[in-house]
Amino acid sequence: MKTFIFCLLLAAVCGENSNSEDFSVVDLDGDGVLQLDELLADFNKNDINGDGYISLSEFISSYASLWQLEFNMGAFIYYDKLDGNEDGVIDQSAYLSVRKIMDSNGDGDISSEEFERNLLKIWNGVAKETKSVLNP
Repeated sequence: MKTFIFCLLLAAVCGENSNSEDFSVVDLDGDGVLQLDELLADFNKNDINGDGYISLSEFISSYASLWQLEFNMGAFIYYDKLDGNEDGVIDQSAYLSVRKIMDSNGDGDISSEEFERNLLKIWNGVAKETKSVLNP
């Protein structure tokens, strides 16, 4: 039953937000390419208290209107693991890891095509962590 709920949750989240909308929110200058400064601006936006880390409460506050709590928790765990520390906060290195995953051609920028093509890698990691939240 929990797996079924998880699948419904994941479908609802993916259906609510198209990938192009996600991309355009982070592509601040609208040039169709995500640069490091735009990724770090997104990090800073989510680092509500400005301490250089995104806590679980900051993460949930940033995405509460977009995602269900369980999905937020799964995404937080995924990004906390990406930063290499698994210390209960996300630092900027998680965003550098996302950049590496998304930047297929290694030019330092993420095109909208690369974003669309590689987003599934991120979502699969988040889905795995969300499933662990639902089935501890």
